[in-house]
Amino acid sequence: MRYPLAYSVSIVFAAILVGGFYLGGIGHFALPIVAYILIPPVDALCGLSRWPSERRIAEIGPATEWRYRTALVVSGLVSMALLGWALWAASHYTLLWWQFAGLALSIGINAGMTGIVVAHELVHRKEPLTDTLASLIMSTIGYAHYPVEHVYSHHARVGTMEDPVTARRGESVYGFTLRSGFGGLRAGWALEAARLSRAGRPTLSLSNRILRWQLFTILLVAGVALFLGPMSLLLLAAQALIAAFIFESVNYIEHYGLLRKAGPDGRPERIGIQHSWNSSHILTNVGLFNAGRHADHHLEPRRPYYKLRHYEDAPQLPYGYPAMILVAALPPLWFRIMDREIDRLGAGMAG
Repeated sequence: MRYPLAYSVSIVFAAILVGGFYLGGIGHFALPIVAYILIPPVDALCGLSRWPSERRIAEIGPATEWRYRTALVVSGLVSMALLGWALWAASHYTLLWWQFAGLALSIGINAGMTGIVVAHELVHRKEPLTDTLASLIMSTIGYAHYPVEHVYSHHARVGTMEDPVTARRGESVYGFTLRSGFGGLRAGWALEAARLSRAGRPTLSLSNRILRWQLFTILLVAGVALFLGPMSLLLLAAQALIAAFIFESVNYIEHYGLLRKAGPDGRPERIGIQHSWNSSHILTNVGLFNAGRHADHHLEPRRPYYKLRHYEDAPQLPYGYPAMILVAALPPLWFRIMDREIDRLGAGMAG
């Protein structure tokens, strides 16, 4: 994915969201309409992309990498700025219930499709500033545990029954969201407690990265309630729930029904390209920082988004991410499509 496009997606989303709000009427739902009504068919029509080639990847060096990294940071900051503007707007404008619903849905979708995607990429960069921005983004939706859980639990346990973020075959996205949300928190907390124990530090201290950012979430909630009022507080909570559901829906579609087989010693087989659902749809990857190249991400978690490769033999989703999120929201349709795909691949195992 070329970096100018990475910049433009977050800016275009921001323009649609803010412009639609001030336009009024149906404009309050402009972003949801674009994201989940217009983009899915256009994504399908645009087709697939195998870009970048191995030659192109080899050409990306230190002289140009900063542009791709800057695209991430800019998109993350734009997402945070939009949340701040929306919280201010909710306290300064008198909104009818449906106008408020449009604003909450729009901010939640933007957080789920831009902010959290950026945070996911940043937690793998292992740099103080990017780690801070990632934790800040995730804390605005109450997922302070995510940077720890994702890197040290999900990537180690993906495709096993021990991983709360791997969806079982026959499990709906709604049941998965509850299991993954609470299971991820437990897994992240256990890992952080073990790390602090090895260092001789108490779990309940500011050395605990999860606790530290959970306290930030509490301070954010208190600050919004005190300085902006109840409508802004309600918006903060609503967008967090919407963003979290979109985030868990993406987790759901990325590994649904794909489990690693146990070896002779009982340990799961090595992580391979067969353990992630991929999407090489052009708009999906342009808008989501190549999140659809999920197999390569699990093979090499430190590989940056602009170097992720397409694998022809990896399990492929029939549609791009926005469309698959809509399909997942209808469990009977999801099971009909995806269970057939699993059977065709011969990759399914009973959950």
